[in-house]
Amino acid sequence: MRRRLKWRRVGPGELETIASRLSDWPAPAGGAARHMFALSAIESYGHDNLRIAADDDRWAVAVVFPGRLVVPCGDAEAIAAAPAPTRRWRLMVADVAAGDALLSRVTGSDAGLIVHDQRFMTVDADRVPDQTALPDPGLRRAEPADVETLAELAVQLHVDDQFGPHPGYAGLRGYRQRLETTVKQGLVWCVGPVGAPVCKVERSVSSHRWGVQLAGIIVSPTARGDGVGRGAVAAAVRSALVEGGAQRTISLHVRSDNDRALKAYDAAGFVDREAWRLAVRS
Repeated sequence: MRRRLKWRRVGPGELETIASRLSDWPAPAGGAARHMFALSAIESYGHDNLRIAADDDRWAVAVVFPGRLVVPCGDAEAIAAAPAPTRRWRLMVADVAAGDALLSRVTGSDAGLIVHDQRFMTVDADRVPDQTALPDPGLRRAEPADVETLAELAVQLHVDDQFGPHPGYAGLRGYRQRLETTVKQGLVWCVGPVGAPVCKVERSVSSHRWGVQLAGIIVSPTARGDGVGRGAVAAAVRSALVEGGAQRTISLHVRSDNDRALKAYDAAGFVDREAWRLAVRS
């Protein structure tokens, strides 16, 4: 029987090796695309939020934001051989093997856990439609005056994506606080009048080196069916490619049974790459 592993903190001298292993990891879209979030976290935060579990032939890393997020990466066997890298998380996102390995350590004792099958998608620049084929519906950077409505859209997405029951006022306040920060950082785009947007597109990753990951995409129920969502996503993709060039990696992950979203992302130039896992603690 193989020995158990333990997660430990990472030293600053290990970052280059970790980034190299993650970016070279074999994956359908390439290791750098699969591990874009982890690599951008290393770029932005250094070693403080990293944990590693390894021996001579098993190796895994986890990005940990206690109380919020955990992102396991690497060998599923290493992840399954160690306790969870943190007990305090609300959201887990990972490739299906790494995600299921981590969930094997927590599922049995967590009645509030909601697990979703997802698909991980990346852009094929040759498939991205131009402005004539799929017009920009007026995508613009969000402003502080948009935050209240954007928070309401985030709550709508919470319900639509089955993250749990309606989060109520406390949830709305949490989304508002997060969006106040990300709007100031220039990471949120929207469609619609200032103060009354009807569509939201965020970047959970925006890195010159590693690429862009789109997230939090939602169209108001009152504006659905008119192509606003697919037009906004296509415009967001074109903008990211203009910023970083045709070789820039652009990714997202989406619930595997969300046929409308999958069709919209396909129309915007995304290609389905692999199975993904998302888990939420309600």
